[in-house]
Amino acid sequence: MNSRVRALYKIDARPQGPAQARRIIADELSAVLSAAELEDVKLMVSELVTNGIVHGGPGIEAPVILDLCVNGEIRCAVLDEGPGFAARVREDERGGWGLRLVEQLSDRWGMECSPRRTEVWFERNCG
Repeated sequence: MNSRVRALYKIDARPQGPAQARRIIADELSAVLSAAELEDVKLMVSELVTNGIVHGGPGIEAPVILDLCVNGEIRCAVLDEGPGFAARVREDERGGWGLRLVEQLSDRWGMECSPRRTEVWFERNCG
């Protein structure tokens, strides 16, 4: 992968936010990833943006930020204004499958939380 990208995107904290994030990923990465890799990255970003919208800041006015960096590998981070949560992967009838998908599809992932911001990120080697 020879292309280098570093960009920040403001994602609306609305139901169409995950679709907006998937379009951004497709626009930025379709020329450098295989179709299967692109689908995996779009799925991971969609799950993290959904979590940021659902568990993020107070109300619809707080956007979610997508930080995309491509430089030999892909690093995507989603930042929201929420206080964070325990770093665990939950699976039950109410949901919780998003972080499990990120864990399985990425090479590395993690989160950084403060009282006013949460960042969940993943990295994936491609190419």
